[in-house]
Order: sequence, then C-alpha cells, then structure tokens
Amino acid sequence: MLLPGWVARQRHRVLAPALLIGGVGLPTALLVRVVLSGRSWMALGLDSNVMTVVAWTTGLALLARVISVIEVWHARQWVRQWSWTGAVSVAVVVSTWAMLGFGVVEASRARSSVERAFSEPLTEPLYDATQSDDDVDTATESTPEPVVTAAAVEVPNGSTVADSTAPSRSRAAGHIVEAFIDEVSTTLPPSKPDRPMSGIDPAAYSDVATILLIGGDSGPGRWSMRSDSMMLLSIHRPSGRASLVSIPRNLERLLFPVGSAMEARYPHGFTDLANAVYPIVQSNSGLRSAYSGVGDVEPGVVALAEGIGYSLDVTIDDYVLVDMRGFVDLVDAVGGVTVEVPQAVLMPGNIPGAPTQYPDVIGPGLIFMDGTTALGYARSRSMDSDYQRTERQRHLLAAMGSQFTLGDILTSYGAIVDTLGSALRTSLSPDELADIVAVIGGETAIVESVGLVPPLVTPRRPDWSRLARISAEVRVALATGIPSGW
Repeated sequence: MLLPGWVARQRHRVLAPALLIGGVGLPTALLVRVVLSGRSWMALGLDSNVMTVVAWTTGLALLARVISVIEVWHARQWVRQWSWTGAVSVAVVVSTWAMLGFGVVEASRARSSVERAFSEPLTEPLYDATQSDDDVDTATESTPEPVVTAAAVEVPNGSTVADSTAPSRSRAAGHIVEAFIDEVSTTLPPSKPDRPMSGIDPAAYSDVATILLIGGDSGPGRWSMRSDSMMLLSIHRPSGRASLVSIPRNLERLLFPVGSAMEARYPHGFTDLANAVYPIVQSNSGLRSAYSGVGDVEPGVVALAEGIGYSLDVTIDDYVLVDMRGFVDLVDAVGGVTVEVPQAVLMPGNIPGAPTQYPDVIGPGLIFMDGTTALGYARSRSMDSDYQRTERQRHLLAAMGSQFTLGDILTSYGAIVDTLGSALRTSLSPDELADIVAVIGGETAIVESVGLVPPLVTPRRPDWSRLARISAEVRVALATGIPSGW
C-alpha cells in the first residue's frame, strides 16, 4: 500500500515499475510541483486545473494500489488461506481505498464547483476609460427624443390644436387639452451631459489596476438581484498599495458611454438608483443581448461596470460578484468571523429562511458573527445610513480577509468551494483572487479608503467630474505613496 508494485518487482518487470510510477511517482511529482510553484494554498484550492490534476493523480494512485493488492493476494495465495495478517491487510487496504476514493470525489466536485465561479479570462478591461467617444461604435447611438409641440395636438374628438397660444375649448377636449398644452414644451430637448473627466493624465497611475467589487442582495420577494454593495478596489502593482472607494447604492443619474445601449435608453442619465442597473439589464432581452459577448460575464455586470467606469472616468479591469445570500454560507463555512464593532448597531429584519436569528442590537466591542449575523451587520442602515453601511462592509471584508486561514481551507474545503461555486462570479484568476483576499485582509495594504458620500456627493445630482477627480487622485496616491487627503 505504501509502495505499490515494489514486492512484485521480481515477478513483473513491466507492471511493477508502472505501479510504482502511478502510485508513488506521480503523487510525489505533483507535491513537489505544488511546493515549488510558490502559489498560495487558497489559489491552488480554487484552481480548477489543479483540481483536475489532483483528481486524476489520486485516481491513478488508487488504481495502482488496487492492482498491487490483487497481484500480491493472488501470488501469496491468500485466496485459499486466511490469517490475522490477511485481516489486517484487508483493513489497511479498505481504509486506504476509502481515503483515496474520498479524495477523488472531493477533487472532482471541487473542480466542477470552482469552474462555475471563474469566468473566462478577459482579454481587455470591462471598461476602458482611455477610449474616446469617437472610438466607440455608434451603431446603437441614441436618437433624439421626440418633441411634442402644441402645433398639432390631436384631441379626443378628432380635431387638432393648431396654435399653442389659442388652445381649443371643444366640449370633447375641454380643459384637458388646455392643461395638456400648458405642459407641452416647444423647446429642444435638454442637451446630453458632458462626459465626466478627471483632468488627470492616466499615465500618473498607469501601474494601478481597478477591480469592481459587487455585493448582490438577492432573495425571496425580489424580482432580481440588486447590487446593493459596490466598491472599487485599486491596487498599485509594484508596491502592493491598495485603496477602496465605496459607491452608494442610491446614487442617481449614472451616465453611460456614448453609443451604448443604456445611453440610448437613458441619454440624460439613469433614471433609477445605481443598484437598479443590474436587474434592469438582466430582465430586458434587448439589453441582455447588447451587453453579452464580453467573455461569459453577465450582461448586468458589463453594463454596471460601463456606467461606473464612464461616470467616474476610471478603467475597470475585472470584477468580483458575491451574492449576499451565499455570503451567509461562506462565513459559516469558515467558522464565522470576529469584528470590532465601534458602536451599537441596530440590526435589520432577518432574511427569509435564515439559518439563525440575531439580536435586535449588537455591539459595541469585539463581536463573533456567524453568516446570518455578518450579513445583517453589512445590511443594517437603521441607525445611520447607506454611507455608514459601506464603511461597515469594508471593515467586514478586512476582518474576513485577515481571518481566512489555511486551517479553514483544509477543514472546510468542500463547503467553501460549494458556496463559492453558487455565490461567486469573477473574471480574476484564482491567484489574483487569493491576492485580493490577502490585500483586503492585510493590516497595512489599504492606504486609501474613501466613501463617495455627502458632503463629497449629492446623491440625487452628483457632480460626476468632481467625483472622477477624487477617484483619480486616490489612484495617484497609490502610485506616488503620497496620501490624497480624501
């Protein structure tokens, strides 16, 4: 069982080396390869290719031992005689087969789970802020909104109002027509908003990559997932310095690139809250078609990245989407998280079907949270607002990143990968995702943390150019090491 084929080396000159290679050589080579790769255990555990190799290697190791045992059993004629050594051998064989078989099943299941979480690598950014409006395909360029004038207003009785200054007062139309004409604009439609520009040369932060982090708040009673948590994580590649910029869900008038499908539909800015972009695109077949084709990234994610990237004049390289319902299972899978709660937090109503119940108020102090409590802490805005909520979400991410250990991976690997497969979508590679978790959980990596909240922004009428400049100055701070002051 330890060296399959070794005791048969005199009997089988070909079979014995093959059994040794399959049962010992390949697993040893895989272990050496893993150690020398320098990759983190988290990255290895989330790499479907590695899981495929592990599954095949473990399967071959199991097969080599099965053949070896059968060969020895037949050669020693244990089939015709039984002893205590035979019983011990059977026990060892069965237990070893069980462990290897379990390894094959877990590796295969993990491979299929993590494959769902990682989309195809992107060959270009989700949104490239350096692209000019002239470079955009204007095939879907919006047409001017029709302007209704009072020169020809059809009234209920079939007559026409010809002069806005002398409205018809027919008995059929009556005051309805007069009121309607008063509301009709005879002017041109308002001009489209100018493209937000930061005014800072992108070369000043060329080594900075930006990832859009999205927390989806789906659940019973909601017709589609809302992106209730949105953050821009920027990382300066040479130094490892990072920043988090929180985007409130209630920002209005989000802008979209010229020529895009969303710009055609909302030429003067998005008419709903920012967290409604994803569900609107996902639920509309025309918009889904317009934003499909960027690898296998969901159309709602592509549209949201374009809106945020265009409005803040920031190139968005990749994304990470976590369904907050799956977030509950993830926190539970790693054994919970401990968070420093600076002041009492009034908890929101629990989600339907929650596995546990939490108290009405938690904190202040160090609070251990299971998945349900952690989600309630991240969602609460009863005592403060959306803006304090985004700060709590940043703290929660940092706590999870710092407390996610190798022991958690080893003891709860199956539950973790199952949860990630159903709750996580990202264009990052496993190594990049592992690096981001390490950055968020690091004590010194996050050097800039900014919330786009009042007084920096008026949610109903944001000054996008000012916010674009703030966002750019944060990235310049990462590149130079000089604090932005925001």
